[in-house]
Amino acid sequence: MSPPDTPAQVSVVVCTYNGARFVREQLKSIRAQTLPPAEIIVSDDGSTDETLEIVRDFQSTMAQSATPVRVFQREAALGPARNFWAALQEVNHELVALADQDDVWREDKLEVLGAHFADNPDVLLAHSDALLVGEQGATLGSLLHSLRATREELRALATGRGLDALVKRNLVTGATVMLRAELIKRASPLPPGWMHDEWLALVAAAGGGLAFEPERLVAYRQHSSNQIGAQRITVSGAVARLRENQASFTARQAGRVEALAGLVHSSPPWLGKEAKAKLLEKIDHEQWRVALPPERLRRVVPVLRRLRQGNYHRFSRGFYDALRDVALEASSTETNTQA
Repeated sequence: MSPPDTPAQVSVVVCTYNGARFVREQLKSIRAQTLPPAEIIVSDDGSTDETLEIVRDFQSTMAQSATPVRVFQREAALGPARNFWAALQEVNHELVALADQDDVWREDKLEVLGAHFADNPDVLLAHSDALLVGEQGATLGSLLHSLRATREELRALATGRGLDALVKRNLVTGATVMLRAELIKRASPLPPGWMHDEWLALVAAAGGGLAFEPERLVAYRQHSSNQIGAQRITVSGAVARLRENQASFTARQAGRVEALAGLVHSSPPWLGKEAKAKLLEKIDHEQWRVALPPERLRRVVPVLRRLRQGNYHRFSRGFYDALRDVALEASSTETNTQA
């Protein structure tokens, strides 16, 4: 561990996949940080464009600097979550910052986020807001505004009650994250059905170690080739989710809640009594949702009852998820059986 008066060294992890259009600009913004990274790890997920050529050129320009650039190339693509998780196993330093290939960092991003860890030894993960930009850099607004974060959710993030927000939905975007390497071990392995950033954030929050930085430290680029982008709920997107097949939805949710239950029931020493109780309530709510009957009419009364009791507002997205649970379409097999 670094002495208290010395900035902790930071590993930067960049995951790439066919990112030749923007990766050079992102790498330049990482190199230009006021708190220089101690190492840069680039994990490529099988790019077929010029991404690796650009990365290798950047690696050669950094050869004489104090920041080594390590490049990992995958023949078989893992997907963004698994690629990040594999890259996280390679870090050598106390703090780790995650980077998407197509963003641009504010020059003081590492310095601002690093201050959260210097000020509080209990912080395991710090995340910030971001500035949404288009392909050519045009400003599109705030990331958290795009996610329709409520005042209550923002207040929870800002006052050390991050778990209250995250048991409803994920509000932590990997491109804005810095974490302690200790958290990687605590959260391993990454369970199926979870994105790397939401799982890391939930584990950090459950241990009382989530910090929020309201500054917009990243120009978070939105474009047609995003592997992961700002998941704003548009009207058309909401309608599509409401029309989802119930069987596929419940199967996906069942896998996620099983992973969460496995974490809680393992009773890790860092999980406090209050956080454990909250997660158990979350698990109960999600297991109840998974067990809803396939027939829409039979879902109405129990969903309304749970909505009135406040479960949907405490552990999911309130009226939206209640409506979704009623509106999910039964599979054709179930429909035929009912007929």
